[in-house]
Amino acid sequence: MTTPPPVPQTRSGSAYRMYRSILGAHACILVSLCLFSALPWLGRMAWSEPTALNRSVIALVLLGTAIEVFRRGEHFSHLIVLVATFVALTPALGTNPVPNDSTVGMSLSAVGVMAARLLPLINALALVTVLSGVHAATLGVLDLPSAGLSLDATVLSLGTAAAAVSFVNAMQASAIDTELMALVNRERELELGQVEAELHARTISRRVLHDDVLGTLHLISDSVAPSARTRAQCRTTVAAIRRVVGTAEEPSHDVVEHAERTDLDLPESIAALVDSVRATAPVRVVVSVVGRHQRLPNLPADRAEVVLRALSEGVRNAARHGRVDEVTLRISADRRDVRFEVLDRGVGLAPSSTPGFGLVESVERPVSGVGGRSALMPRPGGGAALVVTLPRDGQREGGRLHHAHGLTTSGLGSVRTLSRAVAIPLGAAWCVIALHSVATMPESWPTLAVGTVWLALTLVIVRQAERGSPGALWVAAVATAAAAAQVIGIAMLPAGAMLDFRSWSIGMSALPLVVFVLSLPFPVALAVLTSHVLIVLGAPQVRPDLTLGLVPWGSLNAVITCPVPSMVLGSLIRRQGRALGDQHERELALEHRRAAEEWQAAMTDLYFAHVRLEVLPWLEEIADGSRDPDDPETAVRARLLAVAARDDLYAPGFFDDALRADVAHFRSSGGAVELRAGLVPGGFDRPVGTVLRGLLPVSAGRRIIVSPPVAPEQHVRISVVPAPHEGDLERLREGVARSFESDVDAFRAVLLIDDLPGSG
Repeated sequence: MTTPPPVPQTRSGSAYRMYRSILGAHACILVSLCLFSALPWLGRMAWSEPTALNRSVIALVLLGTAIEVFRRGEHFSHLIVLVATFVALTPALGTNPVPNDSTVGMSLSAVGVMAARLLPLINALALVTVLSGVHAATLGVLDLPSAGLSLDATVLSLGTAAAAVSFVNAMQASAIDTELMALVNRERELELGQVEAELHARTISRRVLHDDVLGTLHLISDSVAPSARTRAQCRTTVAAIRRVVGTAEEPSHDVVEHAERTDLDLPESIAALVDSVRATAPVRVVVSVVGRHQRLPNLPADRAEVVLRALSEGVRNAARHGRVDEVTLRISADRRDVRFEVLDRGVGLAPSSTPGFGLVESVERPVSGVGGRSALMPRPGGGAALVVTLPRDGQREGGRLHHAHGLTTSGLGSVRTLSRAVAIPLGAAWCVIALHSVATMPESWPTLAVGTVWLALTLVIVRQAERGSPGALWVAAVATAAAAAQVIGIAMLPAGAMLDFRSWSIGMSALPLVVFVLSLPFPVALAVLTSHVLIVLGAPQVRPDLTLGLVPWGSLNAVITCPVPSMVLGSLIRRQGRALGDQHERELALEHRRAAEEWQAAMTDLYFAHVRLEVLPWLEEIADGSRDPDDPETAVRARLLAVAARDDLYAPGFFDDALRADVAHFRSSGGAVELRAGLVPGGFDRPVGTVLRGLLPVSAGRRIIVSPPVAPEQHVRISVVPAPHEGDLERLREGVARSFESDVDAFRAVLLIDDLPGSG
């Protein structure tokens, strides 16, 4: 990245948050430069010294610029002030030198960083080079002694500016690209949210229609449960219908109070689950726990709801299809899974049986949706077993290292690009300084091995960042290796080396540290940097000749000025990322909630129009005791309502009130009408509805089956068994606006109607 990215125009989004984080890191660099330019001479110079004013103004300019950058961002006025300060004030510093002073280099680095933030990088580097020449020319013209701006200092200023600014510019540009991608992804997420809301609303409606409504109507029509249990089931179903259609009152606990409660010492969630299964079961449920109860975990609410649906479906199937009056619910757990089994000794499974709607929608899909497995199988000795297996809730967070790495890299884009942006210019600068040092002191060539270690360690850190979040052992190993390399490098230094660029191996340690601490949690990063600061401060205590009694400000600057802003930047990015993620989740949650409400209303109108008008009031009469569930007429009515409810389940919205009434009258007179899944809603207003309406009067006592188109056909198929009279079909053909094809024999009539081309 050679050109500074534009300043974000809006004060929201990842790009602006990244911009504010970069300003914080830039301000941190300027504060560090201010401190390390002021600390060497504070306390060593009297205020009457000729250069005291110059040094004070330089420090205050750096500090004031840092404050302004953090408050208002970078501006060309800041660059002009820094350039003027460097040109006007630094040449005179050599007239009153301070040991271990690097004020001139610090000032030039501040100019380089600011220039690269405001100008194309090549122009910024050119500016630093020109200023170095102007400084040298000024010293020659005015015949002033050197102020400390050596070739090594100039190279380091160029490298630091290029590394720091290439890094933050790449991050800011990446954040802008990430925000644009996020906008696209947000639109996609909203689309997926709409689809998910529709699917969820449709699934909930179908489950309630199948599990609660049809299950209760079958319970009443089959007369297999005592009256008290039937009334309790009706209360449960009424509450479920009201929740779906949006007229739910305060939740009632009558069902649980009338249910047989378990006396087993089970975890709270599983005990409540068992009570709920027993409360809604049409037959007696015996609970058996295999092994110790203490091994059973508490289930999260979402998993408990899935298990309740699945077990209730298993118990209903055992009662209805297995024809039993008692089932066993067996519960067990091991280190990996929790297992629930519904066991019966009924008629068993048919050899060629396939999973029905209830098994698929209430067991298989929801169980697999929470990571579980389910199976319906025959039992040795007769009967059937429904087995539901869920993994224990043992998923652990990846720890603070994984969390910090994810939050950091999620806002940085390509880690490889960013690592290259900081590693190449900074590494090149220190390599030049190292080679220059060895060239002037050939006896120090063994120290190049330490430089090789720093380069290799940087490569290892970058490769790990590209692969994913580091583990605790890996972080400890790298931190230990870096500390060991620092100690070895210092041990190889000659006397007085920590006061000048002969200590280049200490400065080169910033190369891996900058990349290393960026994605570490703040306490871990702080501990890593503190260890290097302590090593640098402790070295003169072991070998006083390294600093000749002075504080090694230059060496401290090397391990602080670049790594500390990197640590601060990583912390700011993570904090902003958490805030942005929370805001994003809240916005999506609101959108999803709105979409869910809209689709739930649409699905309610589609699936529950008939249930709300006819089934709900009728079930309420049974629930409150005004209708006897054991009355034979109640059972007959339940069978008719169940058939109509199946219409809504498999072909929602296919009938209007008039056609539904005609079909109900046809069924009550001994005929049968079956709607197959996949029919498009609104059939009453299309040719298929016209044909069906005309068939009902001439097909008394017959079975009518309406099926959706099967590819590659484009016709709705109506089968009538046995076939109506040919003359009735001809009159029907004449009476409809659009003709239909027919295939009639002695046993059945098949009518192919040109209807809508798709299926719902």
